[in-house]
Amino acid sequence: MLKKIRANTFVATTVLAPVTYASVPTLALTWDTNVNTVSMTSSQEAKIQRAEEKIKAVVASSTFRSRVLNHTYRGVKKFVDNNGLTNSQIYYKILYAAEKLQPSKNNTMDMGIKTYYENSNTVGWTSTGSTYINMNTKFLNNYTSTNVTRNMMHEWLHKLGFSHAVSYSTSRDYSVPYGIGRIMEELAANY
Repeated sequence: MLKKIRANTFVATTVLAPVTYASVPTLALTWDTNVNTVSMTSSQEAKIQRAEEKIKAVVASSTFRSRVLNHTYRGVKKFVDNNGLTNSQIYYKILYAAEKLQPSKNNTMDMGIKTYYENSNTVGWTSTGSTYINMNTKFLNNYTSTNVTRNMMHEWLHKLGFSHAVSYSTSRDYSVPYGIGRIMEELAANY
């Protein structure tokens, strides 16, 4: 929740660390989440809710805006697997939040989260035909809410239509889901 304290100065009242909001568009300040969980324990749900609060605070920050706009791959301001979009267009695609299956620009991260268990290295996954993402409890139960922000943002970016290489490559780390997921986790650690 943002509280206006004077012209163009806002204070995030639900975060633990100070954030600057001076140079972000109104869409960043009004950006919201609508996350539905299925079959989770109360501690898992609490972790998801705390992650949501961190994600909202990060998206509202000028630091997130700057990190996305200035992200580089091989010395060029761009993401890998960017669907032909500039960093600025990707930033606004996040703010508009029009998922492929729910295409209205509602300024809200809409998704559901289901849990499953698998003894693998897969933290989570999603499919193009579902509004839900799947989180592996092997990781969810041991992750902090800050760690969870990375996976939530990564999987939600798939909902916006971004993909990445299936097999590991160094360039995959610079794709929109991996790159912005990493930025999210790094910044969420401040809250």
